[in-house]
Amino acid sequence: MARIAALQAENRQLTERVVKLEEELALARLHRFAPRSEKHVDRLFNEAEQFGDEDAADNEDGDVVALPDTGLPATPGATGKKRGRKALPDNLPRERVEYDLADDEKACPCCRHPMHRMGETVTEQLHIEVKAKVLQNVRFKYACRHCDRTGINTPVVTAPMPTQPLPGSIATASTLAFALVHKYVDGTPLYRLAQTFERAGVPVSRGALGHWVIGSSEKHLSRIYDALKLRLRSQPLIHGDETTVHRVRYR
Repeated sequence: MARIAALQAENRQLTERVVKLEEELALARLHRFAPRSEKHVDRLFNEAEQFGDEDAADNEDGDVVALPDTGLPATPGATGKKRGRKALPDNLPRERVEYDLADDEKACPCCRHPMHRMGETVTEQLHIEVKAKVLQNVRFKYACRHCDRTGINTPVVTAPMPTQPLPGSIATASTLAFALVHKYVDGTPLYRLAQTFERAGVPVSRGALGHWVIGSSEKHLSRIYDALKLRLRSQPLIHGDETTVHRVRYR
């Protein structure tokens, strides 16, 4: 019995050592193959605080204090960097929201005579609003009253619809572009994209999203793929990224 207990204790020690060595190997692989130019902890947890401190001038004007003229030649970086809010792009549409005084507030607080409007102060804010709506495709139908009265058959003609990106699907071209950009440009998994639709009040299953992605790839993106493949094969030299990808499973 003592021999069996000793073997069991040794087995537990060896098992713990194997687990420890596996964790050290996983960390070593992660340190070797993971990108070193990005700080994952900062990027995931305190990204807002880090960049908020760097761009604190977005909320107030940070004018640089003027230094006295010493008569010495200017040195690079001596003037400092003037910080301030960047202007919004001119190509964005502008919507004017006006705020006016109430009628009883348009009297002069000093003499109570009516005041005139002398100008206005304009400030700009970035407004992004994502809305989901339903497009009702109404196809008008026409029939001939003369044939209805005198003929045997009455032809009915329905106005045609433009060719849809995925026939039989409820997704429009804009919806497909929204899903594909979040999937492949932003790297959002389909289950998170389904949660995004759910928060917007539109229940879309992962299966439907998968059909949208696969259908778009087969019907439209395959042409881009074929063009890129033809262009790639026509090059005299092709560079490839052969970095090994390791999947680490944490206990």
